Amino acid sequence: MVHAENADLIDVLQKECVEQGNVEPYYHAVSRPPMVETEATERAINIARLMDAPLYVVHVSTKGAVDAIKRAQDEGIPVYGETCTHYLTLDKENLAKPNFQGAKYVCSPALREQDDIDYLWASIKNGWLNAISSDHCGFNWAEQKHMGKDDFRNIPNGAPGLENRLGVLWTAGVETGKITRSQLVDLFATKPAKINGLGDKKGHLGIGYDADIVIYNPKVKSIISNETSLQGVDYNSYEGFEQIGRPEKVFLRGQLVVDEGKYIGEKGQGEFVPGKPYGLCYDGIKK
Repeated sequence: MVHAENADLIDVLQKECVEQGNVEPYYHAVSRPPMVETEATERAINIARLMDAPLYVVHVSTKGAVDAIKRAQDEGIPVYGETCTHYLTLDKENLAKPNFQGAKYVCSPALREQDDIDYLWASIKNGWLNAISSDHCGFNWAEQKHMGKDDFRNIPNGAPGLENRLGVLWTAGVETGKITRSQLVDLFATKPAKINGLGDKKGHLGIGYDADIVIYNPKVKSIISNETSLQGVDYNSYEGFEQIGRPEKVFLRGQLVVDEGKYIGEKGQGEFVPGKPYGLCYDGIKK
């Protein structure tokens, strides 16, 4: 598994920005252009090819990285790619929001252009990318993000998104025809479970599997707001977005924990399920 960015190039570009007095959040994206991700993805793939090992590239955000993954897949190399909800819905202009609001959107890799967003959706539909995560990182804006008020390099990287992943994917993906309902299930649950070695108990409904079930009601409409968020952070990356549908009921190992869109579970019901070292990426490879 690799988060692919060239740290040495980023360091040089960051120093150039700061030396020129460009310290606002927007320069987070300027100092992390698509090339630093593309180069690192290609390099990781070359190492995987040399070592005859599978590779899972997380947080793919740009066309160049997707193309590198696709070329490897066409060669028969077991390379898998994952992107995130925010890379499918938010562009880098969010980083230019005034009054330091852009710091809310500082994540790595950086948000990209609309052309990259469109290409990511096409790549998902074509099967070149195999999973969609939230990359949830719950930093508070008022305190933690403001650590970089005078220098974007000090802004903690990451944004909240776990709570909104399903609703945003349904709204931006299924409702617009970019992906089917079956593709959403595969990208959201089944394939991530298999890739991370959890495919024997998660991501599928069947005998011997955990009865983790989401009943999604596509008829409810709402506006995403941090005021109604359960993430415990002081902002929401998707503030003001219309959401079509909501998780109506959620069963955790067969126990009802969400009813009519409201959490009714108990603290401590969840359990940590560790991934296993040999998942889907190793299918067909001698262990």
